[in-house]
Amino acid sequence: MKRPGDRTGTCEGLAAPERLAGAPRIWAVGGGKGGVGKSLVASSLACAIAATGRRCTLIDADLGGANLHTLLGVAPPRHTLSHFLSGEVKSLADLIVPTSVPNLSLVSANKALLDMANPKYCQKEKLFRHVRGLDVDEVLLDLGAGSAFNVLDSFLIARRGLVVVTPEPTAIENTEHFLRAAFYRSLRTVTRKPEVKAAILRVKEDRSLPRIGSAQELIARVKAIDPSAAKLLAERAEAFAPLLLVNQVESVEDRQVGPALAARCKERLGVSIDYAGCLETDPHVREAVTRRRPAPQLFSQSAFAREIEALAARLLREDTESADPPSVPTSPDRPRAAPVRVQAVAASEPAPALPALDLDRPGAYLRRCRRQLGLTLREMTERTCIQGLSAIERELFDSLPPEPYLKGFLLSYARELGVPELEALTASYLERFHRAGILDSYGSGFGEK
Repeated sequence: MKRPGDRTGTCEGLAAPERLAGAPRIWAVGGGKGGVGKSLVASSLACAIAATGRRCTLIDADLGGANLHTLLGVAPPRHTLSHFLSGEVKSLADLIVPTSVPNLSLVSANKALLDMANPKYCQKEKLFRHVRGLDVDEVLLDLGAGSAFNVLDSFLIARRGLVVVTPEPTAIENTEHFLRAAFYRSLRTVTRKPEVKAAILRVKEDRSLPRIGSAQELIARVKAIDPSAAKLLAERAEAFAPLLLVNQVESVEDRQVGPALAARCKERLGVSIDYAGCLETDPHVREAVTRRRPAPQLFSQSAFAREIEALAARLLREDTESADPPSVPTSPDRPRAAPVRVQAVAASEPAPALPALDLDRPGAYLRRCRRQLGLTLREMTERTCIQGLSAIERELFDSLPPEPYLKGFLLSYARELGVPELEALTASYLERFHRAGILDSYGSGFGEK
């Protein structure tokens, strides 16, 4: 039932993702641009999850360009998702058809009706309710391209969302827009609360302050007015934890796209985007598509299949590791407790003082700061989404990326550590990098999984 204040076409009435006891875990694959391989990744990832023995249903939520049935070699079903949304089929479970992959089933959106491309709020809410009620272990949503509200809302109901991008400039630009739109869309669940809405309005009315550049700055200003409202915003921001996957990688330079994009999102949004790694271009994939079978099924030993298998293992492992202890009377699969991502709402206990700035050995200084704070390289990698922090600390210049990427990584790393002399430290590091005479070197070890 529609609640007061809900508006057609928005997700303002939707609760934050939460898995009830016995409900399936929901994953989503989306992105800002078409043609980056979302459906291929979604179908392959579903195969890898099903191979673990989990009952998995793959839902083709791309009502404008459904093709999962083709990738899986399934005959076009008589009834599809559009028949459910229109009311011709009463239950989403009635649309499930088996595939050639054990434990994997499909809900197709083939031949979607034109008026179903943008479902109404009540239709969307009905779909989400039925998805949560499916009698399976895992549900994977393959979303359409772009940042339409219906796409974003489907992305945000997932236990974790996977954003697929390719190294092409247009795909990178569209992905940045998608992540920004999804993040601010996710904040709507708390910005509708009267106390939060009132605090944000007061912040906007204060013309004496400069324009807000990120959610981090917004939360800091709200905190000065209403700490409880700022806490709600910070908790919601921390729950936004999508994974970024770079597809169709062909060069060492392509490998830098993911970490660089994650660093930019952290700088501009004030939250961390986890980098899941990359998928190299593999000729087996094209052959599998031609033969209408999933690549992991046909070519289980291919590089692509192994990378997809590792990604599935990561998702399932993270979910298991984040489960609550049995003594806690809550659902064991509530949203993952992410690392602290918004610096504006800090712990009350002061952080240890950092060592005195050392511009002669900036890499070693970063390492001393990290150790002084009691942080491991793994923890900092998770926080910053930067691969190769060890190479940065040890100043292994021949293993570092080109200067534009390196500068961004240095600023992000130093900022995460709380180093106040960001510019001085970065300038000193880059000067040493220049003197090493490898400004155009593309080291092979940096950014690899």
